[in-house]
Amino acid sequence: MLNQEAFDMIESRFSAHVKLFNSAEVSLDDSDAHYWTVKDRLELARVALERASEVRVTTLPRSLGDVYQAVRTNLTPEELTRWNEGNEAIEVLCDKYGL
Repeated sequence: MLNQEAFDMIESRFSAHVKLFNSAEVSLDDSDAHYWTVKDRLELARVALERASEVRVTTLPRSLGDVYQAVRTNLTPEELTRWNEGNEAIEVLCDKYGL
C-alpha cells in the first residue's frame, strides 16, 4: 500500500486507545463494543488511505491531521457516516467511564 506508514501510525494510535480504554474497569460488553467500533474505524481508515494519494508521515499531530483529511476526502458518504457514528459511539463509551 502506498500509505502503509500512515496506516501503521493510525493503527498504533487506535491500538493504544483500545489499551487505554481496557485499562479502566469497563464491562465486557463495553470492551467488546469499543474494540469492534475501533476495528471498524481502522478498516475505514485503511480503505481511505488506499484511495488517497501519498500521505507523508512527519510529526504525529501533522500526520494525524493528514490521515483524517484523507479519510474525509476518500470515503464514500456512507462510509464517512459510519466513520462519524463510530467516533460518536467511542466518545459515549469513554464518557461513561470518564476517559
